[in-house]
Amino acid sequence: MNTVRVLLSLAANLDWPLKQFDVKNAFLHEDLKEELYMDIPPGYGLSNNSGKSPRAWFGQFTEAMKKYGYHEDNSYHILFIKHWDGKITMLIIYVNDMVVTGDDVVEMGKL
Repeated sequence: MNTVRVLLSLAANLDWPLKQFDVKNAFLHEDLKEELYMDIPPGYGLSNNSGKSPRAWFGQFTEAMKKYGYHEDNSYHILFIKHWDGKITMLIIYVNDMVVTGDDVVEMGKL
């Protein structure tokens, strides 16, 4: 949560726009690299996401972000940063929710 607070504080203090995304189908199409064995916790019903792995989806997301010129922060792996042409775009992700901010509105639009 501290990383989210810092990002929101930067946006507020520097008058950067904020965009929020919720990836509804994040777990529908990931490729698992290993066998996955899970037990459903007691009292938790089966859903259409059973057998899926958030880590696999995050791995695919990270590779896509790197492909588009973003780098993953060394300390906070949920933070992705892109510096280009003197401008900055920052994205923070938690499970399937994202917040994007920065001073490059063109890059934010592409993202």
